[in-house]
Amino acid sequence: MRSLCLVFIAVLSACASSPEARDAAPEDTAVAIDAGPALHVASVVDLGALPHPSSTVVGRDGASSGVLGGQLLWTFGDTFVSMTTPVDDSNVVSATGAWSTPSAPLTLEQPVDARGIPAQLIPYTDEELAQNRLSAINGWALWPGAVIDTGAPELLVLFQLIKRTDGSGFDGVGLGTARIAPHETIARRDPSDLFSRPMPPATGGTPLYGTGGVAVIGETAYFFACELGGCRVGRTPRARADERGAFEFYDGSAWVSDIDQAAVVLRNVGALTSVSYNAHLGRYLSITSRAFSNDVLLRTAEHVEGPWPTTGVVITPSDGGILAAGEGSNYLAQEHVALGSADGTEIVISYARPLGSFRGEVRLARITLD
Repeated sequence: MRSLCLVFIAVLSACASSPEARDAAPEDTAVAIDAGPALHVASVVDLGALPHPSSTVVGRDGASSGVLGGQLLWTFGDTFVSMTTPVDDSNVVSATGAWSTPSAPLTLEQPVDARGIPAQLIPYTDEELAQNRLSAINGWALWPGAVIDTGAPELLVLFQLIKRTDGSGFDGVGLGTARIAPHETIARRDPSDLFSRPMPPATGGTPLYGTGGVAVIGETAYFFACELGGCRVGRTPRARADERGAFEFYDGSAWVSDIDQAAVVLRNVGALTSVSYNAHLGRYLSITSRAFSNDVLLRTAEHVEGPWPTTGVVITPSDGGILAAGEGSNYLAQEHVALGSADGTEIVISYARPLGSFRGEVRLARITLD
C-alpha cells in the first residue's frame, strides 16, 4: 500500500531520468534578479477540505479549476475508492470532477452512482481500458490538470496520459485535451494529444507543456513544463490553446517557434507552479509546493517568463493555514485566481494532503498579503 503523495514522488523520479532536464541548474545557482517590491504575508487561514463525493471515496489529489458562465469546474487526479469501479474494475478513478461557484467553492456538485463512485471525467480509449482490465498496475491513468476558458461554449481541460509500471512507476507520455460544458460529469476527449513523447520518456522527446501548470493572462495562455525542479514555458493565444501549431517558446531572450530552443526560466519548483498577475504587487506571482516538504513558496517577477528568483517567501505548517500532513508531505499547491480578491491582497490556494495509505484530501487556504 502507498500514500497519495507517492504518486507525486514517482512523477518526480520519472522526470529525473529525462533528457529535458539536461540544462537545469542547481537550485542554489546565484542569479542577479530585481526582486521588485517586498512580498509580505499577513496571514494564512485554513478554509477547509473540498468534500469527497461519498463515503466510498477515501482519497484524491489535485486540484485545478476554471470558470465558465459563473460555474467553477474542479478537476482531481487519482481518486481512490473502497470498491472496484464499473469503468475498469480497479480501485481508482484516475480523473474526476466537481462543480461549484466562485462564491461557494466548497459546496460541490459531484454526482455518483448507486455505490457512491464518481464518473471517470476523461474517458479511456478501448485500448487503454483493455490494458487496465488486464493489469491495472501496468495500465493507464488520465490525470486532469489545467482548465481553460477559450471563449468557446465548453471549457478546455488538459490531462496527462500516464503509463503505470508495476503500480509504482508513472511515466507521462502525452498531454491531451478534452471539452466539457457546465454541470456535465464526463468530458469529450479529443482524439490527438497536444504534446507527446516516446515511451519510455528517457528515450527522448520534448517536455509535456501544460503538465507544470497553465497561466491565462488576458488573451494569452502560458503553458509550463517542469522537469527536475526547472520549468520551461510556451505560450499561445487563449482561443487556440488546443492547437499545437499556435505555440511559441521562450529561449531565454525571445519567443521562438522551435520547441527545442526553450530554456529553463523558473527553478526550485515541485511538480507544478501557478502563475498569475497580482494587482496588489504589480508583478507576476508564482506559487509552488517545495519538493518533499509541507512548505509553500511564493515569489514574484516582472514578466511571466521571468527572470524569476530561486527563493522567495516560504509558508510553513506553523503559519496555521498550511497544515502538516498525517503521512508524507503536502504537495501540488497552486493558486485559484477566481477565488481571490480583485485587488490581489487575498489569494486562495489548494494543496493535497496525504492522510495514509490511499487516503488523502484537497484543502483550501486563504493567504492575505500586506
